[in-house]
Amino acid sequence: MKTYFKILITVIALSISTSMIQAQTKLTEGSVVFSITMTDNDLDPQIASMMPKEMTLTFKGDKSKTDMKMGMGTIIVLYDDKAKFATTLMDMMGQKTAIKISEADMEKEKGKQPKTTVKNLEETKVICGYTCHKAELTIEGEKEKQIVYYTKDIVAKNSQAQKGGLKGLDGFPMEYVISMQGMGMKMTAKTVSKDKLEDAVFKIPEGYKEMTMDEAKKMGGH
Repeated sequence: MKTYFKILITVIALSISTSMIQAQTKLTEGSVVFSITMTDNDLDPQIASMMPKEMTLTFKGDKSKTDMKMGMGTIIVLYDDKAKFATTLMDMMGQKTAIKISEADMEKEKGKQPKTTVKNLEETKVICGYTCHKAELTIEGEKEKQIVYYTKDIVAKNSQAQKGGLKGLDGFPMEYVISMQGMGMKMTAKTVSKDKLEDAVFKIPEGYKEMTMDEAKKMGGH
């Protein structure tokens, strides 16, 4: 149970970090689909099978939504950048739960993250038709540097995500590696859509039981 809860917390944190990256300027409405691959070859096969293989980030104005399917269900995170409020929707084995995450909760989690320094480099490559620039991330306490490719054609807002591990990144991340709870995941954008979206996409569906982040942690033995 604790192992599965650890996986859930990892995936939720990943969803929130990504959902808080809001697109503007040249792309204000649409979606980006990321492929997810685990970077640790020694990861327990059972745990690896439970991790998501794909993530979809949908956005319109100040609102965004991330969708990820896991081995035992689906996790969706709705984020309102204007209200600084997120809701995590978990549909696991028939149990539908909506976890309300306040700005204070997010700041608390961000405070636990190590300091990150971003160095922009000259190298570029094309991802999904966008010219992406290379950046090198130095994370406090880690020997290896992480590489991020970002595009300036989709400009990221100065949101909570930018105040965390992506602070200083001059654009929208299209390929990067994120490490949480001792697990490394490589995120790579594989499709970008500019389709118009209905406002209903960002609303909480019926049938979900609401709880706070603290209540959710207690369920996992934390």
